[in-house]
Amino acid sequence: MYDLKRIVISVDFSDLDEEVIRYASIVSQIMEADAIYFVHVAETLDLPDHLEEQYRSVLAPVDETIEYEVKLLAEKYFPPQDGTQTTVNVLQGKPTDELIKYARQKDADLIILGKPEEANKYVQLSKIAELSTCSTLYVPQDADIKIDKVAVAIDFSEYAKMALEQALRFKGEGDDVTIYGHHIYQIPKGYSKTGKSYAEFSRIMEENARKDAQKFFQTYNLDEDICEMRYQLSEDTKIDDELFGFAQEKDVDLLIIGSRGRTVAASLLLGSVAERLLRYRDNIPLFIVKEKNSNMGFLEALLNI
Repeated sequence: MYDLKRIVISVDFSDLDEEVIRYASIVSQIMEADAIYFVHVAETLDLPDHLEEQYRSVLAPVDETIEYEVKLLAEKYFPPQDGTQTTVNVLQGKPTDELIKYARQKDADLIILGKPEEANKYVQLSKIAELSTCSTLYVPQDADIKIDKVAVAIDFSEYAKMALEQALRFKGEGDDVTIYGHHIYQIPKGYSKTGKSYAEFSRIMEENARKDAQKFFQTYNLDEDICEMRYQLSEDTKIDDELFGFAQEKDVDLLIIGSRGRTVAASLLLGSVAERLLRYRDNIPLFIVKEKNSNMGFLEALLNI
């Protein structure tokens, strides 16, 4: 798993900005980031014509004004540090596209942005998880500015391993960090043809899940004691309900999921999952761990980079 050394922080001048930057400061310290990029994307940087003509000689260019405001906010939580590069950039264009392209150009390892309550923004936010070539972290309103308890979705795949490894980075900062692993299993259709009852087959599925977990930890040389596992039967196809219900039950400070793969179909699936998860109105940040540059060709085709 790659280190999160190059972090892009999206600033959109919403009420969430300060919380996003405060949370990002904690993450960057834990990950010992080398480069922090603050970026604001405006659809236009032009003043209305009548203001341009009237105040041209006294008004600073819009991009310079925005850059100054972003720097003031950033310096509250990111004071100058030796060995850490801090940059502020103001871009013009479609916010989603420009943010994704900027992160790629900076070879970013992580994008951190706010998770607003406005439902009409969820699709655009999910596209960033879908199309970006790196991991994404969404910070909601009123997020706890601490990382003491972390929930990780575990399906025993390589991507679950990546998510668990990132959780271990937070635990590496202190033994007080608790990691909860959450595995959701379902009863396959046609189970009745086996002659087993629903309850019997449920027990069989849980036993198999526990065996798969043991194999998973052994395969990736992970200590089974690093996380507290929960095996949960889902009777609904919307497993995100169970996942967030578990995160709320454990009162975690962060929920981590791994992206599902390299293909176009996997990227589209990630986008739909991210959108559903973003629709939950809660104060739990969502961290989507992606294998870096895994869908580069997909991104280039869509954005013509």
